[in-house]
Amino acid sequence: MPENELSRHRAQLEALRADYVEKMPETFERLEGLIDAIPTDPNDAVGLDNLNASLGLLYQEAHKLAGTSGSLGLECVSTAARQLLSLAENWHTHPLDALSKREMMDTLVETMRNCDLKPVEESPGPSKRGSRKIHIVDDDELVAQEMLTWLIEAGFDAEVFLSSSVYLDIFETLARPDMIIMDVAFGEDMSAGPDIIRQLRNRLGRMPAVIFLSIHDEMPARLAALRAGASRYLVKPVTKDRLMDLAHEFAERKHTTTYRVLLVDDDQTALQAAKIQLEYVGLEVHACEEPLQALTVARAIRPDVIILDIVMPNVSGTELAAILREDREFDATPIVFLTSQSHQDEKTLSVALGGDDYVLKPFDTDYLTATVRARAKRSRRLRELINATDSR
Repeated sequence: MPENELSRHRAQLEALRADYVEKMPETFERLEGLIDAIPTDPNDAVGLDNLNASLGLLYQEAHKLAGTSGSLGLECVSTAARQLLSLAENWHTHPLDALSKREMMDTLVETMRNCDLKPVEESPGPSKRGSRKIHIVDDDELVAQEMLTWLIEAGFDAEVFLSSSVYLDIFETLARPDMIIMDVAFGEDMSAGPDIIRQLRNRLGRMPAVIFLSIHDEMPARLAALRAGASRYLVKPVTKDRLMDLAHEFAERKHTTTYRVLLVDDDQTALQAAKIQLEYVGLEVHACEEPLQALTVARAIRPDVIILDIVMPNVSGTELAAILREDREFDATPIVFLTSQSHQDEKTLSVALGGDDYVLKPFDTDYLTATVRARAKRSRRLRELINATDSR
């Protein structure tokens, strides 16, 4: 990426961040007003209706703040907003009385006011986007060396680690890879690979694409890998063609194909931040701030992938996905949901109503880009097959 383009990208984000920070006092005042409006009498039927309405509005505001501030590098605000979000969501099951819970909420808002609003700088350790760096973690040296040879011959920067425990210990000192190829079993530990990825994810939050390898093709093994954050699951023996497909999909330096993305979010700042970051990696992004106009925009641009925020007023992301799926033109278009919460019930509903993937805010640009490209590539292939069949 040319230096002038990188500078322009950073300048756009800095300008967006500065504007957002300037408006933050108004956001904090809105939060305090919503908290003050929460009724405290549990026996008041009318108050209960008002309580649920107030909590719903507070949830929307906190959800928006958690995602947008995180996307702009304001981690202190994002963390406090997530705690506020959790408290609003679990209000009815939280053991404290209403007044105490309101005091906790007010304390969280005060914490946000006292945050250092300078963005968190990225660690110097991770590699640059598109470095083609791949880690192979497998205690079968022959298999690992064979994959290493394939990848190096194809121009990838690959490295082998034969010990999963050593890899866990030194991971944070390594240049961050674009993709990790991880065996599921090491020695007698049949779930060492997923356990290590889970530990790294819990420790670091964001991880590159992870490809799990296993001799097992049963559902429990696949489920364990999925829950650990697998991007793909391959059953051994792995073929060279399949490995190359995944390497190009997740760790390629340049992409000659431009994919059209429809990005829908009612939060203008979050929308623009995501647009800037996705355009920087070469995607053609069409931003839609009015969710009720999403179907019209989708028909006009025919996107390869649709990205929807889940929590929006008037129409939720899951409702919008269901409406889009009713249109035959979009019944095969991949839909990716963005959200600031990671609850299993929400994930299940997202999939049930037509979603293909679920990405947590603030999203890792590399991970979301890889997800979008993989979905878009498959979507275009399917569309080409359908068109070829219809023309016969």
